[in-house]
Amino acid sequence: MNTSTSASLDIRFATTKAVAFAPRPAPVGDLLDQLKKRLGPTPGIYYAEPAILDLSAWNEAEVAEYELTLKAFQAVFQKAGVNLVEVRSSLSVFDEEAEQLGLRLEAPASASPAPAEPTPGTATAQPAEEAEPVTEAVAQATQQEPESPENVGSQADAPADAEPTEARRTLVIDQPVRSGQKIYAQGADLIIMGQVSAGAEVIADGNVHVYGVLRGRALAGAAGDRDARILSTCFEPELVAVAGYYLTFEGGFPPENQSKPTLVFLDQHQEPESLRLKSINIR
Repeated sequence: MNTSTSASLDIRFATTKAVAFAPRPAPVGDLLDQLKKRLGPTPGIYYAEPAILDLSAWNEAEVAEYELTLKAFQAVFQKAGVNLVEVRSSLSVFDEEAEQLGLRLEAPASASPAPAEPTPGTATAQPAEEAEPVTEAVAQATQQEPESPENVGSQADAPADAEPTEARRTLVIDQPVRSGQKIYAQGADLIIMGQVSAGAEVIADGNVHVYGVLRGRALAGAAGDRDARILSTCFEPELVAVAGYYLTFEGGFPPENQSKPTLVFLDQHQEPESLRLKSINIR
């Protein structure tokens, strides 16, 4: 006798956001050193994130000349806790190795705009294709309407500046962000009206404002906006980043910033560009 049963497992195609690392043709040893520096400490800014290795700028002669292998890049990503899931290239030379490493090999979209020219011999991280929201907060963000001594940071991956085409939206979270939570304001500024606990992560394509104690991670300009800012009324973070440039505080906080109102911005008027901390008076 045939009986009808309801399925206990649904399988659907899903999309997710990933970070694309696009090295230009250069000696592989130099590229790997750059990649290690830009991935930062472990756990770093891209820890546990899916990653794409974009080799669309390489031709077969350059691959042979520099003896490029996917295995070498995968080892660096694994050590940093980053999940390399895809390689973008139209070259058949990568077919066998990608299959052996369990990596998806995808031809680059011909209609994709060319990335901004980076410094020669460096690996550049850039946002991958737009995908489904990663949290409920992202969906809300797309629906809302607009409403002394300095510490120098290290350079992480810095995507090309994005030209705004409309007024930026604002996502307001009027409750504390607990450890383990991740809030992403896609295409928006983010305002947190409360504490961001250690182990929490708040991210925005625009500015990040935390009106409370900031003890977790705050990342502004996630889509490459170098003019984005981070403001905290009580500055005690694990990490701050603007457009891929980051600061960590294992050695402690500058006394003029610790537990005090602080503005974080990218100083674009010096070489190399780096993050700065600025004490502010909001009384």
